[in-house]
Parts: sequence; structure tokens; C-alpha cells
Amino acid sequence: MKPINFIKKLKKEQDIIASGTEEIKMLTAKDAMIKPAFVHKNDDADKIIKKLKREDTNVCIVVTKDKRFVGEISNEDLIKLFLHQVRCEPLAQELNIGYRREFLYKKAKEFINKHKSTVNLDTSINRVIELVYKEGFHYIPVLDKNKKVIGVITPSSILNLLEHC
Repeated sequence: MKPINFIKKLKKEQDIIASGTEEIKMLTAKDAMIKPAFVHKNDDADKIIKKLKREDTNVCIVVTKDKRFVGEISNEDLIKLFLHQVRCEPLAQELNIGYRREFLYKKAKEFINKHKSTVNLDTSINRVIELVYKEGFHYIPVLDKNKKVIGVITPSSILNLLEHC
């Protein structure tokens, strides 16, 4: 592509972005949130894996019985735990304890990720994007006025929202 054509294309994209800026500023967490997959602190890895598959998601939000936010568990966390167990397999074989068996009996509270970033329904989408970027978390829980989890925002849900603006 010639430099002049590239500059024209870039200018056109900037104009499109600028025209949608006001509309984007009005978007909130409520607009981007999706339904979370909930698990509890005492759920075992087997239950969490089944939940991740059934809900077709990459993260489960760990909550108390009254749905207050505790943390999150992603499929990456489970893979890391499983790989750790595989590294210990020779010892597990010597002790006659299968690594898969030990892995499946681990509880959510043993490998939960805790982070301080949560948002409310009315948090601006720009603030949500900033939190995802700065904190490095790919899942931001959305809490209601009673601090109960009502949704979750993912990079995909943000992209889906912005795509339709």
C-alpha cells in the first residue's frame, strides 16, 4: 500500500472513531457484562472443569453462598495446577497416589485468584477498559449495590459491545 493511501485510510478510521467517541463515553459496565459462571470455595477441580465446559467460558467467578465476590479461577489456572501435578508424577507413582486424583480433589479456595478490581453497573466502559489493561485481569466482576456479583466483563464482551457502536 502506498504511503498516501495508508494515510488516507488511517485518517478515515480516525474520523470513524472520533464520530463514535461521544456514544462510547455513554457506555457503562452494564452494557458490556455477560452472565458469569459461578462456583463456590469448596467446589472441587472436577466440578469447576465441568462448569467451564458446560458454560463454554474461560473463567468461573468464585462467590459465597449469597453471591458475594471472592475471586476467580480461569482455565489457565487449572492448566498450571495440572502441569505442576504432572511434574510431581514420579513421586506420585512412588507413593501410589495418582496426580490426576489429587488434582481433581483440590478445592477452589486452593487456587483462587483474588484481585481488587470490581466495577458497578454504572462504571464507564472507558474505566473498565483501563482496569483490564492496568490490572492485567481479563475478567472484571460487576457488582450490584449490595456487593453481589451480577455479571462479568471480558475482553470479548468489550469488543462485542464496541463492534456494535
